[in-house]
Amino acid sequence: MNLAQCPVDAHARVVALDAEQSMRLRMSELGLRVGAVVRVTQRAAFGGRVVAIGAQRFAVDGQTATRIAIEPVRAAHQGPRL
Repeated sequence: MNLAQCPVDAHARVVALDAEQSMRLRMSELGLRVGAVVRVTQRAAFGGRVVAIGAQRFAVDGQTATRIAIEPVRAAHQGPRL
């Protein structure tokens, strides 16, 4: 699954970044690195997503979002699934 496929209000862990070194560095500066848990807060134009990492929020364009591999995680505040 990639970030572009992640639904709004879902939490996910970044498992891989398919990007050039300069882009990986920029994403890392924003906190978007392998192992980071993000929450999708909005859908943006053209398949992009607005993501939150802690209190920080930023937009990721659709093309970049497809290159960020994620795995779903359950948020700490969510109760058990029934």
